[in-house]
Amino acid sequence: MYTKGGVRGPAAGNLRTRSAAMVTLPFSVALLTFLTVFFFLGFGQRVLDRMRLTDGEALIILLLMIGGHFLPTISLTSRAAVNLGGLIPLGVGVYLLLTTSGPERGRAAGVTLVTAGLILLTDKLLPLQPGLLDPVFSGGIFAGLTATFWGRSRRSAFIAGLLGVLLVDLASVIQLLLQGVEEQLTLGSGGLFSSMVLSAFLAVIITEVIGEVREALHLGGGQNG
Repeated sequence: MYTKGGVRGPAAGNLRTRSAAMVTLPFSVALLTFLTVFFFLGFGQRVLDRMRLTDGEALIILLLMIGGHFLPTISLTSRAAVNLGGLIPLGVGVYLLLTTSGPERGRAAGVTLVTAGLILLTDKLLPLQPGLLDPVFSGGIFAGLTATFWGRSRRSAFIAGLLGVLLVDLASVIQLLLQGVEEQLTLGSGGLFSSMVLSAFLAVIITEVIGEVREALHLGGGQNG
């Protein structure tokens, strides 16, 4: 399967993929734990304000995503299964979409679709060997850059980092099912979950850094003038 974490066994080789492994669970759990402590101590307030999240909302989201790593996988049919942990970032993304303004909701949905499309496009066009645009990183890179040029919204970047990667995984599962793969396919497995987490925060970092650089250049230009 495209995202490597969603299919176990020989079926993973039926689709063209550029990466050999997903982000490991311990790394993503450590990242989320660090961020939870970071925000609990009051740091990152400016980023939260720009995402229009309160401290409490941010901590709840982070704790839910930590807990999601340890949820089990359940079988739906003999050919399909779903990891319950994968529902956590889906729920977080939907919550962030529903609790924002109409224009922001449309922008976030657009950024998500563009992100998913770019991931799929680069997978078809680039060599198989993993690199900078490995899906582990490409979701965050595409979401961050697209959100930057489409309104500079950190919230949209975060949503697209989560849901863009999930859409690609869903598309890959559907493709394999249509191809008649016999073994059970798992949507939202642990490796995918970790990649969604990394993509979401990488997207926000990229949007924030570009925004800060642009602001600094603007202020510097004004002072020179």
